[in-house]
Amino acid sequence: GTLTEGRLGVVASAWEGVAAQTGLAALAALEQGSEHGIGAALVAHAAASGVAAAPVTAFRSLPGRGVSGRVAGAEWRAGSPAWLGGGALPAPLADQLAAHEQHGRTCVLVSRDGTAVGLLALQDRLRADAGAVTAALRADGVAVTLLSGDRQTAARAVATALGDLEVIAEVLPEDKAAVVAGFQARGERVAMVGDGINDAPALAQADVGIALGAGTDVSVDCADVVLAGERLALVDAARDLARATLRTVRQNIALSIAYNSLMVPLAMAGLVTPLLAAVTMPLSSLAVIGNAARLRRWQPPARSVSAGEGAAAQPEELLHWK
Repeated sequence: GTLTEGRLGVVASAWEGVAAQTGLAALAALEQGSEHGIGAALVAHAAASGVAAAPVTAFRSLPGRGVSGRVAGAEWRAGSPAWLGGGALPAPLADQLAAHEQHGRTCVLVSRDGTAVGLLALQDRLRADAGAVTAALRADGVAVTLLSGDRQTAARAVATALGDLEVIAEVLPEDKAAVVAGFQARGERVAMVGDGINDAPALAQADVGIALGAGTDVSVDCADVVLAGERLALVDAARDLARATLRTVRQNIALSIAYNSLMVPLAMAGLVTPLLAAVTMPLSSLAVIGNAARLRRWQPPARSVSAGEGAAAQPEELLHWK
């Protein structure tokens, strides 16, 4: 959802010991209130198959694992293979699980009363600018790590497509913050980029949390910087704007030091008239303000925006600094 378009779609499904209609009705019941991209894709798949959600009771949601509830008197669960015991699947489902994960697809298992009865494979596409932004960051000496709650094989497929990034996969939401803290304990300065509920703890833990503007409300609330829309390449633009801002701050400090180094000794020597002091003091302030105002005309580099996008945009229209 961060490096990919976040529009998962079901590309294959299989059911064992239960009718597909029954399984989809239960699955839709469990996922109908989900804000996660996987849950929304599963509900859309059920609707496209002409299946309505069944009534559900005792509903529970476990972030990073899945959901559970009672449907028609049975205990149903839907979630990650690791949570539902992917190693103890019926042979047909186990074979399909291995095949789908080999192709980097995200798989959801469905169980009824503790027995796995269904498998759905979902696939997403990389964002058009994902490769460019990761390459730009690495070329600038930034170490890039793919931190994901997905299965190792699925995360590895994405990392390979982006140039063999370091991968830390199958990480629960609460553990993502611990991974970030581990980097920080080694003296690293960490920027975390995310867009989902599961990313919120890590966004808050990082030195700089960067959220996509189209992400969930909680991820935006936990971030320090919010990128406009879904343009991941603006991560690179944010670094450029931060450098330009810091450069301007240093220039303003230098201007202030130069003014005081020149005018204070002259004033102490009595070589500055009150009228000259009254004129030069506001002029020095205006010089600092004018230099800072140049940031209003800052534009992101061509590599950070698509052709024609953002060419006349103000910095605050692309990036929101909190």
